[in-house]
Amino acid sequence: MEPLPRNYVPETDALILDGKAVAQRVREQLKQRVAALHARGVVPCLAVMLVGDDPASHTYVRTKAKTCESVGIRSIVKHYPADVTQATLEAQIDAWNADPTVHGVLIQHPVPAPLNEGALLHRLDPRKDVDGITPASLGALVAGEPAFGACTPLGIITLLDAYGISIEGKHAVVVGRSVILGKPMALMLLNRNATVTICHSRTRDLAHHTRQADILVAAVGKPEFITGEMLKPGAVVIDAGYNRVEGRKGDVGDVAFESAARVASAITPVPGGVGPMTVAMLLQNTVLAAEQQA
Repeated sequence: MEPLPRNYVPETDALILDGKAVAQRVREQLKQRVAALHARGVVPCLAVMLVGDDPASHTYVRTKAKTCESVGIRSIVKHYPADVTQATLEAQIDAWNADPTVHGVLIQHPVPAPLNEGALLHRLDPRKDVDGITPASLGALVAGEPAFGACTPLGIITLLDAYGISIEGKHAVVVGRSVILGKPMALMLLNRNATVTICHSRTRDLAHHTRQADILVAAVGKPEFITGEMLKPGAVVIDAGYNRVEGRKGDVGDVAFESAARVASAITPVPGGVGPMTVAMLLQNTVLAAEQQA
């Protein structure tokens, strides 16, 4: 297998952690595993529940469906209007739980209020929770037991491993505490023997904490919130943010890329960093679910 690209941010020593390249490697490996399943008469299948008309959610679902097809995974998308009843959604979850041809289920976040997204997650069979965010999956992560990892944190761990960046013994700071990213990220880093600090919107003197990070994961949801002045020289910076800023083309991360790259030893771009890894991990979890259920 060819070595990963070692590209650097112009006029800096910061290594670009290329999520697109690593995700492509993951997909190539998955094609072989999917082919082995097909030979046994098993077609891995991901079912996606999409509720409402959030444009970003529709874009994400289309991307996931297209990427599934590229590795031989069948995808089913059930799109419901925002005024759908809770009972209808729960009945769909029950049907997928009972369907042996459906191996993974994704409830696209967010599910619009007043619908109860938490109740849907509680109802989902953990064996099909390929997004890794049901209470059962998160509880297994806390206990250090086998479970599907939440896709974005798992993608970040996979990206660090691909570039040979050591986690053990490092001080990792996670800025953000969401159930789908910040909390599972902290637990995965802890399970890899990092010392972990979790920061959030009510953390006092945030820069004091971020300047101590050997590995910084920014998942705060504020465009270019983390600047180079807030970093320890030589830090590895993972930008898990995707923000739309009026008047600017494309997505903007939670990290001010140019100023951070002047300080960091390695950094993820936006786009092309964490995003492709998230989708790759969803496919990987789906294939693993098919293997386990077969």
